[in-house]
Amino acid sequence: MSQIKAERRRRLKEAASFSFLPCSEKPVNRTPFLSLSASSAPQPPGIFRGRVSGKGQTCVRLEGIRRLKGGTTNPSNNLKLSQVIERAKKADMPAASIKSLLAKMEARKNKTQTGVIEVRGPNGYIMLVCYITDNPKSFLIELNSKLKKTKGKTTNTSVKNMFIHTGSIIVKKKGNLEQAMEDAINIGAEDVEEFMENDMEYFQFKCDPKLLNKIKGLLKDREYYVLLAEEDYTPKIVIELNESDLEAVSHIRERVLSLEDVNKIHDNLA
Repeated sequence: MSQIKAERRRRLKEAASFSFLPCSEKPVNRTPFLSLSASSAPQPPGIFRGRVSGKGQTCVRLEGIRRLKGGTTNPSNNLKLSQVIERAKKADMPAASIKSLLAKMEARKNKTQTGVIEVRGPNGYIMLVCYITDNPKSFLIELNSKLKKTKGKTTNTSVKNMFIHTGSIIVKKKGNLEQAMEDAINIGAEDVEEFMENDMEYFQFKCDPKLLNKIKGLLKDREYYVLLAEEDYTPKIVIELNESDLEAVSHIRERVLSLEDVNKIHDNLA
């Protein structure tokens, strides 16, 4: 459990430093995060911000915004989306890039099949690629094509066993930890922890991934403000790589994250 805590705190610390930054300014060995919440809404901690990708331009993740109030990729009918677009424009994101992202969002509306593909890299590096698509076979072909001329390769050797698979639900702190622990027991969650970031206090509930939506709903019934609910993969053992291998990993990441059906990645880097 202490390793899980350390991993979460490390990711929080790294992610909290990112906002609207050109991709060229981001470290090569970590995936940055960016909050898409409206300024008036509670801001989730950095670890819960959407994955972004790109090169040589301001990076803004618009995927998933259609699921917010309005449920549409038309900014005129989706206030949250229009606010994000305005922020992107102020950050000098090209209009063509915004239009392209909106088109991709619209195309993904009917993609309902999810899964995880394992990728091996140099000297023990492992990446789990989480995707959402309408054609898993086609996605695998695309992924393998992207990995050509890199040091990454898809594998079926069950490297997922090297990660702890959990359901993670982050909520704004309500009451005290003792009450949260009692709620966790009553709704069937496995654990709850209290933590702070940027002077904001949160609870993180852990549960069986298969019960994620059920536990999320039960927390809402108890008037917890849910910021994020997702399946998480925490490496049991982390590795350190030399500069050459880190460059190779950066290349793998860049290629993988360029695929529009990629939802998130997890890896075992220290």
